[in-house]
Amino acid sequence: MKLLLVDDFVTKGRTILAAATVLSRALPAAQIQAFAVVRTMGLVPEVEKIRWPIEGEIRAVGGDALREP
Repeated sequence: MKLLLVDDFVTKGRTILAAATVLSRALPAAQIQAFAVVRTMGLVPEVEKIRWPIEGEIRAVGGDALREP
């Protein structure tokens, strides 16, 4: 089974990571991927540019979410 999580904004990735964790516990054989419309860097006062789509990874590290890139 393949699941796709869709979110509007991802900053650090905690929400999408939590959703993926719950789903993976309920459906251990599922392949889970996520898509976000906007990837932000937090509270940046001015946006200098918009980047093209990018692939990355969000994983749990030290009790928090680590997003690369």
